[in-house]
Amino acid sequence: MSTSSAADATATTGDTPEAPATSPPRDVEGSASVRPLAWARIAVGGIFLLRSTPVIGLFDAGLGADVHPLLGWPDPAVASFGLGLSPRVVAALCIVRTLGLVAFTLGAFTRAAGLAAVVAGYLVLYQAPFGFTATQHLLLQGTLLLSLADASSVLALRPARPRSPRTSAWMLRAFVASVYAWAAIAKLRGDWLDGRTLALFHEEHKLKGPLADLLLGSSTRCAISGPAVALGELALGPLLLIPRTRPFGLALALAFHLGLEWMGHPDVIGWVMLALLVVFVEVPERS
Repeated sequence: MSTSSAADATATTGDTPEAPATSPPRDVEGSASVRPLAWARIAVGGIFLLRSTPVIGLFDAGLGADVHPLLGWPDPAVASFGLGLSPRVVAALCIVRTLGLVAFTLGAFTRAAGLAAVVAGYLVLYQAPFGFTATQHLLLQGTLLLSLADASSVLALRPARPRSPRTSAWMLRAFVASVYAWAAIAKLRGDWLDGRTLALFHEEHKLKGPLADLLLGSSTRCAISGPAVALGELALGPLLLIPRTRPFGLALALAFHLGLEWMGHPDVIGWVMLALLVVFVEVPERS
């Protein structure tokens, strides 16, 4: 059909030619695909704020002992072996980190606020390298990735237009899987696999309670639990990444972290991992 014929047919029927689609696909527009990322942002930001402010003392006096007035606040009595920043600069960085975390958690200028909190947080952390903990590193890494992801498109004071929710979700999922993989690789050594490390933790009451006594009450049980933990962490990544096995992976991860929290209460790292695990939740799009 010629161009003039097409125009005549359009005029006769009263229809207008369909304009080319310019709107983003549904999985970018819909809130369901980005909602788990927002949940993770709020949870991780809330835990980070709790852990780095004196509020943590209301829940755990032991953890709260190192956050007065803010985690990493300069102590003149402690010699610095890090970057050598002045106490005033370190105090200012602690404030910037905390204000950035507040904005990040609330979803106001999320990307800029989160990145500012991460930069300030690492500068404070490297000021005292002997105070480095895996928990702080995980909190900073999680905040960094959630700042870069589409985690503020919903449930935010200033919602940002999503760019690629699918890529954002898989970036966070790959990160969580890598945490389990590296944790498992670190345990692939003789003293862990034969149960000696777990036995020592149990003897020193770093792992205690009825569940710890049940699983670690003898050398034989420790020898069973050691490789079971390492292989379980090694399996968690694939279980979580494969959609068909994901429900089992989430159940296993939930049981693992709650059990470890019950036995050992290792800072807040278990709660951070549970907060990050929500990125594996699939929310159906409303029709």
